[in-house]
Amino acid sequence: MKKKYLLPVILTALVLVGTYVAYLAFHFYLFDDYKKLLVNYSYEEGTEFVALQDSAHYVQGMDLVAENDTLMLYANLETTEVAVYDKRNGQITYSNPVDRESDEIATGVNKNLLGSQIVVDYFDSGLTLASMNNYEKSILKNQFTIERIENGIRFTYLLGDLENELGIVPPVISQERLTTLVLDHVTEKQARTVKASYQDMKDKEGFLELAKGTRASKVGMKKLKAIFEEAGYTQEDCDEDAAAASGQEVKEKVTFTIPLEYRLIDDKLEVNIPTEKVKETGNAQIAAMKVLSYFGAGASDEEGYMFVPNGSGSLINFNNGKKTEQYNAYVYGMDIVSQSLVSVENTEKIRLPIYGIKKENNAIFARITSGESVASITADVSGKLNSYNYVYPTFVIRGSDVASMFGATGAGADMPIAEKNFYKLNLTIQYAFLDTDEASYSGMANYFRNELLIEGTLTKLEESSSIPLYVDVVGGVQQQADVLGIPYYASYPLTTFDEAGEIVDALNDENISNIKMNYLGWFNRGYYHDVPDKIKVISKLGGKKDLESLSQKLEEQGGALFGDVAFQRVSFSSKRFNYKMESSRYYAGSIVTGGRKNPVTMSQVSSVGGYMETLNDALSPKFLVRYVDKFSDKIDKIDITGISLRDMADDLHADRKRTEIINREESKYIVQSSIAQLEETGKEIMVNGGDFYSLAYVDDIVNMPLTNNEFYIVDEEIPFYQMVVHGCINYTGTALNLDGNLQSTEALAKLIEAGASPRYTLSYKDSSKIKYSGLASLYSTQYEEWMEDLSSTYSTINEVLAKVSNSFMIEHEIIEGVRKITYDNGIVIYVNLTNEDARVDNVLVSANGYAMKGGAE
Repeated sequence: MKKKYLLPVILTALVLVGTYVAYLAFHFYLFDDYKKLLVNYSYEEGTEFVALQDSAHYVQGMDLVAENDTLMLYANLETTEVAVYDKRNGQITYSNPVDRESDEIATGVNKNLLGSQIVVDYFDSGLTLASMNNYEKSILKNQFTIERIENGIRFTYLLGDLENELGIVPPVISQERLTTLVLDHVTEKQARTVKASYQDMKDKEGFLELAKGTRASKVGMKKLKAIFEEAGYTQEDCDEDAAAASGQEVKEKVTFTIPLEYRLIDDKLEVNIPTEKVKETGNAQIAAMKVLSYFGAGASDEEGYMFVPNGSGSLINFNNGKKTEQYNAYVYGMDIVSQSLVSVENTEKIRLPIYGIKKENNAIFARITSGESVASITADVSGKLNSYNYVYPTFVIRGSDVASMFGATGAGADMPIAEKNFYKLNLTIQYAFLDTDEASYSGMANYFRNELLIEGTLTKLEESSSIPLYVDVVGGVQQQADVLGIPYYASYPLTTFDEAGEIVDALNDENISNIKMNYLGWFNRGYYHDVPDKIKVISKLGGKKDLESLSQKLEEQGGALFGDVAFQRVSFSSKRFNYKMESSRYYAGSIVTGGRKNPVTMSQVSSVGGYMETLNDALSPKFLVRYVDKFSDKIDKIDITGISLRDMADDLHADRKRTEIINREESKYIVQSSIAQLEETGKEIMVNGGDFYSLAYVDDIVNMPLTNNEFYIVDEEIPFYQMVVHGCINYTGTALNLDGNLQSTEALAKLIEAGASPRYTLSYKDSSKIKYSGLASLYSTQYEEWMEDLSSTYSTINEVLAKVSNSFMIEHEIIEGVRKITYDNGIVIYVNLTNEDARVDNVLVSANGYAMKGGAE
């Protein structure tokens, strides 16, 4: 009887197990919809290089490679240096300093670096990081080829030491092979020289070894090498003899084959390394490549500066004497998958993949158009390693990690590991050459903005009679409660939708109607919400109808309602997230998690509250598309103005699972396509931070960097990011009421300089109600307490900026501490950031104040 029932039970169990395995396979392991969003890179086959006819000879010692209406590209076919001649002003920009041989500071490897175009950082067989430059290991050895490509040239470098210390002369060789491969192919005199150079090996019969006296003689070795070459003896023969003598296979030599392409495209020089064609041998693994470190470098006798996208933007003056520090920062910040290896300070990120060099009569503006997400930007001044001022990118094309190893005795150690394959992508930089009247950081910003307008990334805003007021409203907050002593999390309504409407009414009473409201904690249990594959509007806040009524109210008055959502950082309190399957992983295998975050600025905070919901897992880019698909379907049925993306456009991370690595550049395309999909729902898009790849889809940016990081090497802070997007995208910085440093007249002056709208984080009830929750850092948000300050601040800033709401910021100047900002509608704003009154252009500007001329003042 038992057997009768046992078989169906077993079969049922097998079906259930099979069903679950199939679910895991198709839902997680085999899910690859993200691959449709990745970019396929093309490769142009080269042809034999023939220089163009050059009657002008603008660049002596170089051959003409390509020419268009604006530029001429030259190349030195022996040193592989290139130069660009600008027909508009006769300026010549070189890839390497032309007077580097006279540099009295650079010696040894630093002298060689001045002649290089590529520096390779690589892991050797022991996973120790080493370095190799193409000048020393390719150009001097004549180990490169040249090809013509459309409108340009390709150099393919072979970096490495192909010969051993003795060249092709074998230190040990058998008598038989010496006779058949060498002695039988040379003259009797040459044969006698060869025989006299070798002696019998004492411990290996039939083999000869090179005599010590011959080894020590440079003249003798040179003669011997010539004889072996004349006999037709090759490096391969030498390696074979070495293997026969040792009884072991000769280790493959460490080499790197790297193509470097130059093309003229309109008024730009495009430089590209297609990593798909990069090769590595000898058990060496490329980690990173520095590209054109000294392109357009400024000499120590030149005046000028370097522009770096440090937060809002920074200038580093040539020869500023600050030799103890160089500027170095990752584009879009450091990948959190790499942060396990380093300590990261809370700093403003690089949001734009650009940099530049300003000289006396011209300027160079560089834009990384591909591979920027794996790049960092470095800038340094003369007087330390060499006599030049320079800025360049480094591309990390292979990730590394540390695996913790534990022995039987309990002792542990960290072992470095590197990813098996380097990333297959294009590393592309475009250099634009700005004419004399555009040769400034303002000219760079104007050039970049114009490019983005032509590309369709930016679109000019319609004229508005007022600037936006950005208001974060704190709605549902998870708090721990209990029933009969059993703890559970419940949503506490710090601000209901109706109460948010009362805040809107209060703002209207202060004559503020252009309100951009970002509602925090409106669905899926609150701010630290469950994954957004479903949308359940919190009933305690009023439900879906009240949410839509709030949106309608704001829109009728000229404002907008945005629903805040986090896709990539999944709270530990999420119930529907399979963290083991869906989280990004370090290459060593562990899951990537994030620490406690400030919910408004998303910056790391030090206090420990013990609230699990503040911790988060990093969603793998692989599964981002699934959640965005589901959210898009659901949000389409909710009638609110827009979506506020808490982490997309601010957080860009890889997934280094061993079987299916998604590198950061691939992640960029996945995130970018996901933002585009959300825009296609018809909702307006607000983003936090504003990484460059999001700009084509964005209506508003919050937490835009309005300042820079105060690196010692930096000389001036400038609002470069704002100069590019003002008049195209509305933006704001951090919440004024949550940053004590911003409560000052100086802070208002900074907002006016940056053309930024004010922002506040508010709630209807007192924030003390959520003191024991994951949002305890919101210490002062009750709206009535801030209404007077908010009204005054908005009125002050709106009075100025409303007059330039859709105008381009075409020039920014620093005149003795006063910032002069000129807009394309003729209005000029003066901002004095000093503690004394100042007069500029016969305009009196009070200390930490502002003044304006032009337009209807």
